Amino acid sequence: MTISNIQVTPLSDQIGVQITGFDLETAAKDEDFAWYVKRLLAEHLVVLMPGQSNLKPATAQSFHSKFGDLIDIKRQGNDALHVGTGDDVNFIKVISNGIGPNGRPLGDGNSSAQIWHSDTTPWEVPCSFISFYCRETSPVKPKTGFLSMIEAYRTLPQATKDGIMKLRAIHHNYSRQIEVKIAREGASLPLEERMMGFTHPLVRRHLPSNQPMLYLPTRRDSIIVGWNEKDSRNLLEELWTHVEGCKAVIAHAMVPDDFLIWDNSATVHNREGWPEEDTRVMWHISAGGEVPTPFASQKGKNVAGMNVEEIKKVAKENVGAMA
Repeated sequence: MTISNIQVTPLSDQIGVQITGFDLETAAKDEDFAWYVKRLLAEHLVVLMPGQSNLKPATAQSFHSKFGDLIDIKRQGNDALHVGTGDDVNFIKVISNGIGPNGRPLGDGNSSAQIWHSDTTPWEVPCSFISFYCRETSPVKPKTGFLSMIEAYRTLPQATKDGIMKLRAIHHNYSRQIEVKIAREGASLPLEERMMGFTHPLVRRHLPSNQPMLYLPTRRDSIIVGWNEKDSRNLLEELWTHVEGCKAVIAHAMVPDDFLIWDNSATVHNREGWPEEDTRVMWHISAGGEVPTPFASQKGKNVAGMNVEEIKKVAKENVGAMA
């Protein structure tokens, strides 16, 4: 395929692009196309590819594998009907509130609205890139929002940036914590349980662009390492309030044949709810990432995502700096 034939349309001034003029079933097999999408993601964080009616499960899974090692995120113990159980498509999770003809759930999920969050933050190695492929939507088409945490950090007051640069938060597990009702009304776990979990920096380095970004636990009653409950809560409330007011945001109502991929490390996302009696079906594929890197610890310019000539230039700069 020819990359120059692809049309790129911004979804907003600061986050997201839509690309058209190609068939993903064919383009997904082209290494140049995968590299092109990676470069778009490094700059725009979200890439929407509408109208992909020919995409096969194995191709969708294979394409996403170019963005990292695939991980199985299907809910344990849930007897749901996913796309397949064989080795060919066993990394595609179905997100749906629907019920199949035999009474089994069509996938993991429900129709509840969700708060701003980044997937798998309580993991030691959170997901990096995530794909959605819409197969069916409800008459009331819920919007999925995406917000840049690079911009969220950039627009913080300098005093706040200085104060949080070296802080880390404990990301504890809380069942169904991303659902709006539970986020608003769910009682805090005992302190000893909130002290258990992986710790991640509040200011994380975005590897493709080498920029600082906010990386927050979903629960606002999470604990900042070395801080008490009250001060931890006050800081996380302040930071989440700032994020919610950030202008680097888009909201897209997924329709059948939309394929969308985003950088889960550098964004948070949310979604609107829809009537429980209406069915929505999404394919969901996730790639593993890396242990979050504190931005405060960087020693030199990161070269992830650069081409060979750019890497050589950085190497020369580093040699000059050491001379």
